Amino acid sequence: MRKEPFDQQWSEIKVPDRALEQAITNGIKSGKRMKRNRKHWKSTAAISSAAASLVLASGLVFSPVTEVLAKVPVLHFIYEDMTTTVGSELFASDLVTELEEKATDNGIDITITSAYYDNQLLGITFKAEGDQLSSIKNMNQPNSSETGYGYYLFDGEEKSQWAGSMSSLKKTEDGFVGAIEFYQLNQTIDNDFTLPLTFTSVLGEKGTWKFDVPIEKRPAENLMVKGESRTEDGSYTFTMDTITKGNATTILDYETTRPKDGERDQINIDVFDDQGNRLMRRNIGNILNIKETANQVKVKERSLFTSKIDESDQFLTIHPTVVSDEFETIHAIQPSTFEVESKRFGYKIVVNEVMKKDGDVVVDYHIKNVDAAKFSNDIFNNFANQIKLIRSEDVIPGADGQTQYEALEDDSLVLAEKGTVMDREALHFQSRFNLGNQDTFTLADYSLMVPFGIFAGNDTIEMKLIKIDLR
Repeated sequence: MRKEPFDQQWSEIKVPDRALEQAITNGIKSGKRMKRNRKHWKSTAAISSAAASLVLASGLVFSPVTEVLAKVPVLHFIYEDMTTTVGSELFASDLVTELEEKATDNGIDITITSAYYDNQLLGITFKAEGDQLSSIKNMNQPNSSETGYGYYLFDGEEKSQWAGSMSSLKKTEDGFVGAIEFYQLNQTIDNDFTLPLTFTSVLGEKGTWKFDVPIEKRPAENLMVKGESRTEDGSYTFTMDTITKGNATTILDYETTRPKDGERDQINIDVFDDQGNRLMRRNIGNILNIKETANQVKVKERSLFTSKIDESDQFLTIHPTVVSDEFETIHAIQPSTFEVESKRFGYKIVVNEVMKKDGDVVVDYHIKNVDAAKFSNDIFNNFANQIKLIRSEDVIPGADGQTQYEALEDDSLVLAEKGTVMDREALHFQSRFNLGNQDTFTLADYSLMVPFGIFAGNDTIEMKLIKIDLR
């Protein structure tokens, strides 16, 4: 069992924007400095805590709009109202390739109408036509399997898929239209590259519509640059290597170092142009290479921004921030008061009592060695909600986090149902676990998993800003 399914169960926890920004670096974001409110897009990549590329599996998109739109040029409509800002800007700059690639199955035509490529982003638009599509009755039912479309890239294997975003479908006088944008791991493509794309369903109608979409490669400008920042003690460093200027995007390549026990730590970056405009982050800290030495970890990283650098821009400023982390601390449940302490940061909880009550397990504890003034109530509530119970026999002593999660069975963990503040000033909390049908549950057979990394990740280290000359 992998860690990701457990992360998903916390996706609805309310966390402040600042905490999210610090905790999630591979979140897919679309947007730029503009007023238009983009709707109808669904990110199809899973979010993980590692700064790694994410996988796009074939899927369905929901909640399309059923009204027939006024007759306007279809591509103009799609790029104005349905694609990401990268697609919109490329279309406005006449950097989109118009296509007419059609496939037919089960009386339905799917046509690839355009494609674009800029740095690591590749997008396509399409339309679907067929008499049976106009008779779909479930168009207004949210989350219905008959309101979206399914597809895969290459051979359909999960490891072959790319991360990306997909629009919903909209009905026009020319058929149902949609758009997909993919995030490619490699920075460049061949001049004669074609994208193998297969649609497997549209609006509940199954079939096979295969395409080899021709993608036009456009030149990008590479700049070798210099710039370095480090923490006061020198344990973290950030060194710029290159900047790649796309037509609607920007890529930064750089090297970071961190202490050996901080392999899970991340160095986030905010980038501003010479007018103080913030470049919009799309994929931050994608790991290209890791090299471990006796006392530090060197990481080659790449970050993608969905903002371009204007020709008139003379410099960029980069603001690196260290976000620390550690895997949950595991400690066996004891019959009397006991302590659980972070190995890296000194945070700890004093567990007053673990009891079974009304079919639940209640853990009563005080949080210690934490500067309460640094953290909001949301952070404390998040901590209380993310404590877990783990079956002790499934614990692998000394294992790293991913190894531990991969070894778990479906019933190895019990997730907290609710965290409760008993006394905020005294940092007294309770975490409650619903046992469901686990009639044979025995406290002595379980350990606590305590997420001290939540506090570390929200106590960031601001590094000195870097000014990068673009002239």
